[in-house]
Amino acid sequence: MKLSTEQLLAYAAPTVALQAMLVPLYNFLPPVYYSAEVGMVAFTVAIVFAVGRFWEALIDPLVGALSDRTSCRLGRRRVWMLAGTPITLVSAWFLLLPPYGASITYLLGWLLLFYVGWTMIYVPHQTWGGELSGDYIERTRIAGFRESGAFVGYLCASAVGIFYWLWIKGVAFPSYAQIVQSVGAFFAAALPIAILWCFSRVPASAVHAERVPGWGELLGILSRNAPFRRLVSAYFIDRLALGIYFGVQPVLISQALGMQQHVLTVAIVNTIAAVLLAPTWIWIANRLGKHRGYCVANLITSIGYLTLFFVPDGAIVPVLLSNIVMAFGNGGTMITPAAMTADAVDYDELQTGVAQMGGHMAFLASVFKLGMGFGLFIGLGFLSSFGYVDMSQALSFEVEQGVRVGASWLPALMLLIPVILMWRYPIDSVRHAEIRSALTVRRGIAL
Repeated sequence: MKLSTEQLLAYAAPTVALQAMLVPLYNFLPPVYYSAEVGMVAFTVAIVFAVGRFWEALIDPLVGALSDRTSCRLGRRRVWMLAGTPITLVSAWFLLLPPYGASITYLLGWLLLFYVGWTMIYVPHQTWGGELSGDYIERTRIAGFRESGAFVGYLCASAVGIFYWLWIKGVAFPSYAQIVQSVGAFFAAALPIAILWCFSRVPASAVHAERVPGWGELLGILSRNAPFRRLVSAYFIDRLALGIYFGVQPVLISQALGMQQHVLTVAIVNTIAAVLLAPTWIWIANRLGKHRGYCVANLITSIGYLTLFFVPDGAIVPVLLSNIVMAFGNGGTMITPAAMTADAVDYDELQTGVAQMGGHMAFLASVFKLGMGFGLFIGLGFLSSFGYVDMSQALSFEVEQGVRVGASWLPALMLLIPVILMWRYPIDSVRHAEIRSALTVRRGIAL
């Protein structure tokens, strides 16, 4: 089945809203908003958000498995998305509009509930995409529209603050509270509209997707597939480094460099650069090999991190250039792991006789979430060791240096580990050709 462009846009629409909410969840709520606006200690907030990411990684397979077993006239994926929408919207409201002096229990409760609702929408929506067609090329087209929607969501989250506060309200330097609230308003309006459009234009199902595995099966994959184990270890470290940067970056820009007015500008430049430069990695990976391309991407990202250490106070141009370099490198670290995972699935099938693409991809997604969540915890924990408490304090020289090191040297040096792990990754183009040839022979015999 081939979907029209309008149907693909409708399918991608929920991703725009869902990914827009990741901007405040990663960039603003943990490191600054709950400390500056609510009065919590930043490191305590980081612990809560790390628990939230761990919780989300745990419930992903559960929601996927339950939606697989659901039977409903509306459609088994649709009914979960519909049920998750009010949960997500209500919990997002309380997350983004906390009363001053709100407790840790308040934050933890609403955060965990938000991730339940989020997962009820996100996992069935992702799985639905795999059910819309059984054709290899058409599935790539569906996934391409969906992931492009993610970049549009990031851009909308950054642009809505500029559009509303700067251009409409005339607020030259919107606060973090104002930025977060504008993203929340966009999310509240966009999510139900996008889901209704998706339901009205996209067929419920064309083929059945692979069953989402439980945690026991996921751990079994990790224990037997050595190449994949090396890949997810490297991927966890590079997501950990990115999580550290996301946790420290708002403090660096707002306090250490004194450029809070440019927070949205940095986010927009980073997102646009990622969109424009990401396709370059397809060519690079074809020339160097996927694993070497991944290593080069991590080295480029580490250079982008390191340059931030030397940026003078108030100098926006070097910050933007550093973010362009980081966006370029991060594009490679997002694209190549999924492609290498598919190769690792072929290796696993050759060893076991069973192809478990869903299990491998689910594990890769869980590693992404755990890395980002614990990276945030490590980043803000690193700042607290230098004496950083929250956004209200004036930074001493020692604390400012800690912020600079946490946003630059710490994540940059961590990225050397994935490079070392993956430089001699055993599945290159030659080895993969051998694996595919052996699988072809085996399948021919089976027929």
